[in-house]
Amino acid sequence: MWRCAVDRGDPVTRQGRGRMFCGDVGQNRFEEVDIIVKGGNYGWRAKEGFACYDKKLCQNASLDDILPIYAYGHAVGKSVTGGYVYRGCESPNLNGLYIFGDFMSGRLMALQEDRRTKKWKKQDICLGSTESCAFPGLISSHSKFIISLAEDEAGELYFLATSYPSAYAPHGSIYKFVDPSRRAPPGKCKYKPVPVKTKSKRVQFRPLAKMVLDLLKEQSEKAARKLSSATLASSPNRASSQKDSFRKPASPTSSRKTSPRPGAKKRARAWSPGSQGKRKGIPKRPGGRTRQAARQRRAGRSLPPPLGSRWPLRGPEASHHVEAAAAAERDLRHAGSQGWRWGPAERA
Repeated sequence: MWRCAVDRGDPVTRQGRGRMFCGDVGQNRFEEVDIIVKGGNYGWRAKEGFACYDKKLCQNASLDDILPIYAYGHAVGKSVTGGYVYRGCESPNLNGLYIFGDFMSGRLMALQEDRRTKKWKKQDICLGSTESCAFPGLISSHSKFIISLAEDEAGELYFLATSYPSAYAPHGSIYKFVDPSRRAPPGKCKYKPVPVKTKSKRVQFRPLAKMVLDLLKEQSEKAARKLSSATLASSPNRASSQKDSFRKPASPTSSRKTSPRPGAKKRARAWSPGSQGKRKGIPKRPGGRTRQAARQRRAGRSLPPPLGSRWPLRGPEASHHVEAAAAAERDLRHAGSQGWRWGPAERA
């Protein structure tokens, strides 16, 4: 059984008051609606709906089995959701109709009793505007999976539906049954709500299993993490390729500056204030090159090393040769400061 309800009876004649309706979920072929009678036997397991389920038990069953008031096959729906008998005021045409639905197919149906024959006739309920209900293909424009129906204290009916076939779905929609073809006169339906006293505190809902949206959220987060890790893995290779493509070609002067001579060691350039607070000169490098020669070499000018370092002189002619070499060196340095370049033949 899924969802039972007690009929409150006709508001004027009180007819039908106290009857209990239940939706009985079938086994393999039929779904049914029963009126519950104290101590009654409804045929299971010998019968399913109006048909025999177990032939041996069906033949031996007593004639006191209570048959359902309505049964339908699985071509219509596969899981009945019991409802209520409408006893409200706002929609007079619905008075006395037992309204129920099917969880899997999303159909909403109504049963109307024929008082003379004591039989119930079924009719479909259309949800939507007048234009949409005129076409059978547009019936049921609500969320498909009908979980339950409900009744307020005024007798108006509602139903709860979700868009996912699970009891753990965290979101759903509540609809109210309204008959647009005939409405009650304004001001007729007035009800004073009856206050309900509760002694217990609210209990927070804590599901035992993960809900559908939680599972979908985990899947999306997992896919996002996988995509971000793949992006991070490919970004270093892409950055290095972009650096290589945008790197400028090295000029001959820059290559001459950066490439060290074979066997030469790098020395850090440091200075400290002298006794009078002045900067000390850069120490001479091997070969007798002075700070001025190093500065000119950085500017792209190359000068021959000092002549005194090429011809070490001894003897009485040393002073004469030293003076001649110094004069020649001054001339060469003066030419170098004017921007001239000396070829190998001229230096020799």
